[in-house]
Amino acid sequence: MSMFNEVRAVPKPTFKRRVKKQKDRGKITSKVLAEVWERDKGCCVLCKKSSKQVWTLEGHHIIFRSQGGTGEPWNVALACGPVTQSGTCHWKAHNTRAGRLAFIEYQQKTLLPFYQGGAS
Repeated sequence: MSMFNEVRAVPKPTFKRRVKKQKDRGKITSKVLAEVWERDKGCCVLCKKSSKQVWTLEGHHIIFRSQGGTGEPWNVALACGPVTQSGTCHWKAHNTRAGRLAFIEYQQKTLLPFYQGGAS
């Protein structure tokens, strides 16, 4: 009798992962996005345009997920988008040094003191 002729069914594990998968670690949840929308008053943090003035507003990771950034509110800001359209604030944040530095400055001066002060 060959080992390949027999099937050994193993039940699926019922426990949860101890550590989240890489793609889930930095995910922006709907709860966090709602908090960010309220905190930023529905406006892009760079150009201050509201959702009525721009095509779309998107949640932007200030510290990118690839660099270990999380989906927590202190690391997420609203940016006008879409990220694929050149000239938008979200595109600038991903493709220009000035855009990245502007979001990092916003995080350092506004978000970190806000969240370290016990606001959320």
